[in-house]
Amino acid sequence: MSVVELAPVVKTVDVRRSPRDAFRIFTEEISAWWPMATHTRAKTAEGQKTVRVTIEPRVGGRVYETLADGAELQWGQVTIYAPGERFSMLWTMGRPAPQHTDVSVRFEPLGADTCRVTLTHENWERMGEEAERLRKGYDGGWVGVFEQGYASYAGLISGE
Repeated sequence: MSVVELAPVVKTVDVRRSPRDAFRIFTEEISAWWPMATHTRAKTAEGQKTVRVTIEPRVGGRVYETLADGAELQWGQVTIYAPGERFSMLWTMGRPAPQHTDVSVRFEPLGADTCRVTLTHENWERMGEEAERLRKGYDGGWVGVFEQGYASYAGLISGE
């Protein structure tokens, strides 16, 4: 069986923050901007509710959500943690580790207190037959999560 390579999902926003501050907001304040009511692993139909998202600040650190009852649901594992420069993780969202994709976020200075933040989500081929459907879903999902949620919270520069 041949594997069709799917293009990465790439989203870019410019924000009124230094790269270090934009990185801090992305990693340390993720619970403040992530749309937990709609974009988590919690089974809301069964009464589960996500109350916090955590990124452990080190390579090898966990990325996970905490439910109201204290249970933790794994999202992935940190692979690069370079404050003000780059954050990367294996993105599993509850799947077996071999079925992970990769999410990386770069923080590039534009001026004294502005930067460009670029999120890249790639390696969809590891998802097998679900790859194309998942890529399409995440392409739309990152619009609400990253381009709207994160960018609005971090100070989106629009139309300038």
